[in-house]
Amino acid sequence: MEPIHVPTPRNGRRISLYPRRWSGTAAVLLALLLDGEGVQSQSLSFRTPEDLLAGGPAALVGLLESSRPAPLSTEDLRATLRALPAQGEVTDLGAAADAKVDAVRQLLTATRREWYQIKVVDLPQAALALHARAVILISAPALALLSAAERRALAAHEIGHEYVWTEWNRAHQEGDQKRLKELELVCDAIAVVTLRGLGSNPSMLVDALEKIDRFNRARFGRAANKTSYPTLAERRAFARRLAKW
Repeated sequence: MEPIHVPTPRNGRRISLYPRRWSGTAAVLLALLLDGEGVQSQSLSFRTPEDLLAGGPAALVGLLESSRPAPLSTEDLRATLRALPAQGEVTDLGAAADAKVDAVRQLLTATRREWYQIKVVDLPQAALALHARAVILISAPALALLSAAERRALAAHEIGHEYVWTEWNRAHQEGDQKRLKELELVCDAIAVVTLRGLGSNPSMLVDALEKIDRFNRARFGRAANKTSYPTLAERRAFARRLAKW
């Protein structure tokens, strides 16, 4: 069966919905999970993945530091949290699940983003995403499925979206699938540089993406927004080039 998808409330990012019965809360959470709506940031409106590879790792590290978006104000952060659905968050995690969330907290602390909020949400799809440059959303299946290193790697990728936030939304509005794919690979490169800088294994990023893809395909079928993302083969090939880089 072909999947369908529900758009986000305005012009933000979205993820696929698959043909099954959803509660109203689940539909809203899925719409928010990859929502780009929120306080705008300055983008690295640069660069294709090829440009990044040509520039060298040290150049990218310096560019990321000099172009780092400012944190959301306390007022904006509170407004973002108030706008989230009242239902759907998993608050009673238990010690084991809370320890799994700690892997993401540690990454945020190490990258000086302690102001980010982390929310575990009760959804059937495995996913991890950045909402409104303020909240890391982790679905319950992703929390169970991924190792600590894989969760850190995906969180590092989502941090990359800070730097391309405005441009991602522009490409999304214009239906520029090629640019959306390029920006995903740019975020992969940012994740690799971030993870290497912290002494973590960047190969965990592709491992996590493969796990999530297998889980969601087995449970739901092909994603409706597949054309907005590089294929796993493309991401593996780019990761190999990054490793040599």
